[in-house]
Amino acid sequence: MRSVFVGVLTAGLLSSNAYAQSATWNGLSDRLQVDAGYFRLDAQTTLRYDGPGDGSGDVSLEKDLGQPGTVNTFWVDGTWRLGRRHQLKLGFTHESRDSNGHSLQRDFVWGGETYSAGLSTNSTSSGDVLGGYYRFSAYRSDRFEIGPALGFGYLWLSATIHATGTIDTPNGPLSQTLDKSASTGSVTGAIGGFANAWPAERLALRADFLYIKVKPENEEASVTDWRIAANYYVTKTIGVGVQYKYNKYTYDRGALVSQLGGSVKYDGLQIFASFLF
Repeated sequence: MRSVFVGVLTAGLLSSNAYAQSATWNGLSDRLQVDAGYFRLDAQTTLRYDGPGDGSGDVSLEKDLGQPGTVNTFWVDGTWRLGRRHQLKLGFTHESRDSNGHSLQRDFVWGGETYSAGLSTNSTSSGDVLGGYYRFSAYRSDRFEIGPALGFGYLWLSATIHATGTIDTPNGPLSQTLDKSASTGSVTGAIGGFANAWPAERLALRADFLYIKVKPENEEASVTDWRIAANYYVTKTIGVGVQYKYNKYTYDRGALVSQLGGSVKYDGLQIFASFLF
C-alpha cells in the first residue's frame, strides 16, 4: 500500500509542473481550500487492553465508564490542486473525553486487572487522526468532477481508567486502587472515491468515501471514512459549510497481544468555515 501511494502521489506531483491555473467559471480559486471546525459528534467507543496472561475484555467508554456519548472534535482539512486532474488532501482531527466519579455496574478486565462492580472510576480518553489522500479526477468539467481516491495516515489512541473503592470478597471487604493506562499508534490506509459539483455560482456540493480492510498476521484492521458536504461562499475567499461526517476505525488484536485495540466510531452533523486561496 505504501509503495502504491508514493507512486501515485509522485505522478500527481510531476504532472503539476505543467499545470497553469486558469480562471474558473465562477471566479473562485480552486488552487487551495482549507476547512476547519470545532463541533460535537456522536461517539461509540469499545476498547480492549489485554493483560499478560490475566484475561481480557471489551470496555465501552460510554456504557461502562460513563463517558459522554457526544465528543468535542477539532479538525482542519486542506485540499491542494496539483494539476487539472490531481488533488492532494490533508486532514487532522483531535478529540478527547473524560468521566469522573462513575460507579461501575459490572466487572471487566482491563490490562490484566479486574475492575469490579461498585468501584468509583475516573477515566480519560483521546484520539488523533492524521490523514493524507491523493484524488484523481477521472472526469472533470467546469462544474463537476468525479474520480478515485487513495489515502494513507496515522491514528493515535489513548485511555486511562483509575478506580478506587471497597468490594466484598469471601474473606470480607477489600479496599482496591487500580490505575491502568494504554496507548497505541497505528498506520491507516484507504481507497475510495470523491465527487465535487457546483450547482450554483457560490454553492459547492462535495462527497468522499474511503474504506479498507486488512488482516496482518492474527489481527484485523478496517477504516471507513465518508462525508457529504455543502459549502456556500459569501465572498470569493470565505465561506461556511455543513456536512455529515462518519468515521469508524477497528483493530482486533490476537488474544495474546498485550496492546490496545478495539473500535472507535464518530458520526454526526457539523458546521464549519471554509477558505479559498
